[in-house]
Amino acid sequence: MIQAVLIALIAFLVYMGDTLGYSQYDRPICTGLLVGIVLGDVTQGLIIGASLELAFIGTVSIGAALPPDIYTGGILGTAFAITTGSGVESALALMLPIATFALIIKQFIYSVIRESFNGVADAYAEKGDDKGVARMHVISTLTYPIMMSVLVGFCFYLGGPAVEALLNQIPAWVSKGFSAASAMLPALGFAMLVKMTVTKDLVPYFFAGFLIATYLKIPVIGIAAIALVIAYLVTNNHGTQLVEGGSDDDF
Repeated sequence: MIQAVLIALIAFLVYMGDTLGYSQYDRPICTGLLVGIVLGDVTQGLIIGASLELAFIGTVSIGAALPPDIYTGGILGTAFAITTGSGVESALALMLPIATFALIIKQFIYSVIRESFNGVADAYAEKGDDKGVARMHVISTLTYPIMMSVLVGFCFYLGGPAVEALLNQIPAWVSKGFSAASAMLPALGFAMLVKMTVTKDLVPYFFAGFLIATYLKIPVIGIAAIALVIAYLVTNNHGTQLVEGGSDDDF
């Protein structure tokens, strides 16, 4: 029960995300660590969280396009994988359906429940009650984090045995398929990220990093340090370039 409450608390902090400042702690690589600490298996939490992050690194919300809720999927997928003693492939198999279902719940909360507070706030505004408007704003802000965190806590508390029974019923060939998919999904995640961010000006840097890693055998941290130096030099170069202006003479 205590673990379920702590998992719900992690979820609450994650869903408060933008309100507390967007620091990326809601990503699977961070929530995996927190879930691992709560469940007493930090190593597995980090491994699963990092694997989920690689698979869904390119999953972002752009405009009206809403991807599956990877925050809920990451928390529950990691938690169920640790409690059932299964590996990364099970976490990946659980994350997507959980994230998709959580997105449906999220849309309902945003479009129906939170929307209802707008009418109340309008009524307060017509009366000139600024405190009432502020109160509706705070309540509306807290509605989504509270409801989703309670849902996550209940799902973890009640769903563990059901998930374990479900995983035990999965045939071996399906488990092997999940294992193969878990090896391919990180590449897919990076491909999604590259598709969104890489331009023709950035392509040389992309291949430079690949060549450095392949032929010079420099670790990822070393490549990241080199990239920071290059980014600083390029940014500083652009900042100091002067654009020649036109003549002040009218004739």
